[in-house]
Amino acid sequence: MLELLFLLLPLAFLSGWQTAKKRYTRAQSQKRQLSDNLVKGINFLLDEQPDKALEVFLSHPEIDEYTAETYLLLGNMFRNRGEVDRALRVHQNLISRPSLAKEQKVAAMLAYGEDFFAAGMLDRAEGVFNELIKNNSGDMQACGTLRSIYEQLQDWDKAIEVSLCAEKQTGTDHSRIIAHYYCELAEQEFDKGNIHLVEEYIKSAQKSHKKSNRVLVLQGDLESRKNKPGAALKYYQKAVNNDSRLVGLLDKKLIEATRQLGDIENLCDFLKKLLGKTEDQKILEYWAGLTLRYGQDKHPAEALEEEVKKYPSTRALLDLIKLWKLNQESALSLQRLDLLEQVLEQHLKTQTEFQCHHCGYKMNDFLWRCPACHHWDTVA
Repeated sequence: MLELLFLLLPLAFLSGWQTAKKRYTRAQSQKRQLSDNLVKGINFLLDEQPDKALEVFLSHPEIDEYTAETYLLLGNMFRNRGEVDRALRVHQNLISRPSLAKEQKVAAMLAYGEDFFAAGMLDRAEGVFNELIKNNSGDMQACGTLRSIYEQLQDWDKAIEVSLCAEKQTGTDHSRIIAHYYCELAEQEFDKGNIHLVEEYIKSAQKSHKKSNRVLVLQGDLESRKNKPGAALKYYQKAVNNDSRLVGLLDKKLIEATRQLGDIENLCDFLKKLLGKTEDQKILEYWAGLTLRYGQDKHPAEALEEEVKKYPSTRALLDLIKLWKLNQESALSLQRLDLLEQVLEQHLKTQTEFQCHHCGYKMNDFLWRCPACHHWDTVA
């Protein structure tokens, strides 16, 4: 019996060696085939034949960790080119592969959700990202895109929910953005006349971000709605003191509150002091406009001349020209000033008031969120 065992050992070794050789040969053959397929698919892409390239890429039965990365890049390339249907095919094919590692499956799911988001299929994208968050403990990338979806849908309650979830899971501070969401809810209730709910949302926003200037603006609006111009003015002035760019949003509200109080001169003094503190040209422009309209300064032209010299501004110069015309008796001089005024007014019609310092998008109205890049607090 022992002799028989010794005789069988070489046979077993030989059989094992042959099996291993076959497996190695088959693996090498598959790698060569995969490599050939990749080259063939890339050639189709270079020849502007994306559908043929897709057939080559998606028909291969085996995908390893390296080719999975290639497939992800391929799908993202299609999406970036606006070919979302092709991107969806690539990423869907990846997700269906049972051999895909967990990390790569998560990456494929993220890309799949981004495809739906790019296509405007927000409900499908929402489903994909919610599944990712559920199975991957609040994936940050999924949370970020899901929040963008809720912002587009103006579903501020869900935007708050997903932001709080991300904050809890990762420790990242989202308090400033969450405060904006509460402010959006407050503004919605303002339009409906639900003052009690407005007050609740303002409290929630303030609790989330105590230094929110938008909260100050809403508090001013609330006091104005209650016919308390003095209290409203304090909130507006505090907001502008904190951030001078808000003058562009609040100029009419500041004027209305001070007119109700019968104290426009107080507003002129406030803006002049703020100008000295910030050296902001916009402050000069609003102060110049008030000086021109209400003439509170005893020598408005002289006062404005001094400020324009220190802080050159086209709009303020236009107001100065209008003041010069009031004191000009010479017909020729008036004609020249009229020409200057017309040229400057035409020039200013081509200029926008505000610009996003993140993406450069220009707009005529102040907005808390840029409509182009969707970043908050970037408009100035």
